[in-house]
Amino acid sequence: MPAASSGRAKRPQEAITCPKEEVLRRLQRETTCSSCCSALRVMIQRPIHQLTLLQSFVSHEDVEGYVLKENLATPKSLEEACAKFPLNEWLKNCQPLKRDKRCPMHANSRHIFNSADLWEDMWAEMSTQQKLSICSVNAEELHDKLWQHCTDKHHLCKDCRNNVMWAFDKLTRKDMPSVGTEAEQEAERASLQAYFHVEDSKDGHICVHASALPTILYHYEDTLAEESENSTKGRHAPTRQAGLSELLCVVGRLLLRKVLTSYQSSLEEEQNQQLLVRLVLSYFQAQALERQAAANMESLLEEDSTPSKSGASKRKLKKDRRLKRQEAEAEGQLHGGEVTWDEDQELSLLTEMGWSKCMGSTCTCAASASAPSESPAADDGSAPNGASVDAAVALHLDASAALGEPGAEAAEAVRLKLQMGEDEWVAWEQRKEAVMAERQRIREQLKQRFDEFCERHGVGMPAESSRKSAAVRWATAY
Repeated sequence: MPAASSGRAKRPQEAITCPKEEVLRRLQRETTCSSCCSALRVMIQRPIHQLTLLQSFVSHEDVEGYVLKENLATPKSLEEACAKFPLNEWLKNCQPLKRDKRCPMHANSRHIFNSADLWEDMWAEMSTQQKLSICSVNAEELHDKLWQHCTDKHHLCKDCRNNVMWAFDKLTRKDMPSVGTEAEQEAERASLQAYFHVEDSKDGHICVHASALPTILYHYEDTLAEESENSTKGRHAPTRQAGLSELLCVVGRLLLRKVLTSYQSSLEEEQNQQLLVRLVLSYFQAQALERQAAANMESLLEEDSTPSKSGASKRKLKKDRRLKRQEAEAEGQLHGGEVTWDEDQELSLLTEMGWSKCMGSTCTCAASASAPSESPAADDGSAPNGASVDAAVALHLDASAALGEPGAEAAEAVRLKLQMGEDEWVAWEQRKEAVMAERQRIREQLKQRFDEFCERHGVGMPAESSRKSAAVRWATAY
């Protein structure tokens, strides 16, 4: 027995796990964008704490893949989660349409600089962390762009190049020899500090003030507008202030590129995380539904494994109830044999008058006790005046007279089944007795009126014809 009971014990259900390879397979079935597949292949290699959206549904990551949280491991919870992150509708809106092989997001990445005039809106939507990352310019990259700007693009002379590179050297090398008066040096330092963190620009990076980035980009746009109007191939930077202006143009071009690419990267990151979450949730939902179907099948098989006992017990109960009904019918026929012919005739007459078994209520009729005492008179052929009421009793106007009064145990069972208290049960019993008394009073009045009618119209007539004619006349009169 202990072994059997332990075998029937419900084993703890294993957590639902989504393999990473299954995520890639599902994505390859849903999209033709190679960039989405490549991005998702890289994303699933990242730790779970970097996937903020997926972390709200996944408890941890093991060797097999992502493990679903226990409080979400139900079909209903997963259905609600999938309703918030539907996969099919999202794929229709964000994946390749018709003959396109790339999604709109990655197709637009090639033409991101067509939206350069929207950099203000992009900059306003970025977080503080993104802004700080954009404002950090690589010193080596800036040096190459500056040299290309001075030589290949504008062909500046040596003196102009020195004025342009002076600002760069001032930002990268703090031990430069001082040139000019102290006031001039202070003005040069103030002009640099207005745009850059001079003291923080080290380790190969030049830090731009986040508040100064819009000013630098406006300066870059104005310079491009002047170049398009003048159509000049070369420019001059005769002073250090002019050299700083050329430096700001180069820095502005780098910052504009970083703003556009960073915004595009944030959009792609959001799309990839959304895609990953929707694919993982769809797999979790499919697994939960499969487990529920398997559990339902197992429970059905367990119920079907013991059909003989339950079926036999139901058949036995049905057979016992049928036997009891047959015995009750036999007893009723036995007692019915004692009824005289006159009373049977009165029963048929009352039936013709419209009385039936359905017209009675389920209360006990006190007149049933007088039926045995009046039956001998019926044998003599002289029917008493109250025979019609006794015939109504015989017709079972009261269903409880045929079923019998319930005992104390049956009444208690009924009370418990109806969930009624003892006081409430007693109140209903008293109410029932009052209604029963009123019904008995009405029946007595009906009996009395019928007797008076028989006395007025049935005096001196034979018993059978008297009863029949009296009953017909009474029925027509009332």
